[in-house]
Amino acid sequence: MPSLILRRLLTGFVTLFVVISLTFLLLRLMPGGPFDQDRKLPPAIQANIEARYHLNKPLWQQYGIYIGGILRGDLGPSFKYKSRSVRDIVGEATLTSTKLGLMALTLGVLLGTTLGTLAGLSTSRFWDGLLTLTGVASISTPLFIFGGFLVLLFSLSLGWLPAATLESPKHYLLPVLTLSLTPFSYAFLLVRTTVREVRSQQYVLIKRSQGLAESTIALRHILRNSLIPLVSILGPIAAAIITGSFAVEYIFAIPGLGKHFVTAVSNRDYTLVMGITIIYGLALILFNTLTDIVYGLLDPRLREEAKR
Repeated sequence: MPSLILRRLLTGFVTLFVVISLTFLLLRLMPGGPFDQDRKLPPAIQANIEARYHLNKPLWQQYGIYIGGILRGDLGPSFKYKSRSVRDIVGEATLTSTKLGLMALTLGVLLGTTLGTLAGLSTSRFWDGLLTLTGVASISTPLFIFGGFLVLLFSLSLGWLPAATLESPKHYLLPVLTLSLTPFSYAFLLVRTTVREVRSQQYVLIKRSQGLAESTIALRHILRNSLIPLVSILGPIAAAIITGSFAVEYIFAIPGLGKHFVTAVSNRDYTLVMGITIIYGLALILFNTLTDIVYGLLDPRLREEAKR
């Protein structure tokens, strides 16, 4: 396992370097610049601003300066929020998105795993069909439509819950429910399918013939083996949710990574876009590595593969 984890980390950081380089290049190739939306400035002031942010240098020098700053832990100043650094903005936004994302991920996975197990073990076509229809509908529904529906129903029509921001515990309910739709749908459909496959395996039939209780068979043998496919996709899902859903954070006016990324792209805030891209890449590496560790604990075949 240590060698496997080391290989995953090295591959992840090489991939992150490529992503950083491509993002840097694509931002510079986009039409318009970070200060084009401001009022027309005198040439001398414009030149001073470009010199401050190294925009007057050749592209390869700008790239070298930025990479050097990253190696020192400096993500640079924000082009839009001139009194703040990207590290400060990303730090605050990451805390907000992480807290919101962890709650949504936990709720979605627990609910999806529970209902998926019940659907997989059910012998009733009606309940299995109803639950499966729920899972298919959830994975087919865009988050911005689901979130808008929740706001329309619980905020505007019923007046039970606030529609935006995160000022109190009640403010978390609608965005958490919206974000949990993605992990719920994947967890439900994967667990339901694998439970149906595992329950017909020979070793399960042998355990049943030995007189073990159905609850014991379901928990110790069927559910444990059914969780392996779910674990394999939890890394990317967790990274995507915890680093912030762009649409959801924008709908609910949440100052997380997703909302900052949308505004940074529209403002051509190069350094802020790069900072959020780096955070997303690091989160993806971290969660994929954790996924490999858990996957190895659940499936001994992966450990044997790592030894060879």
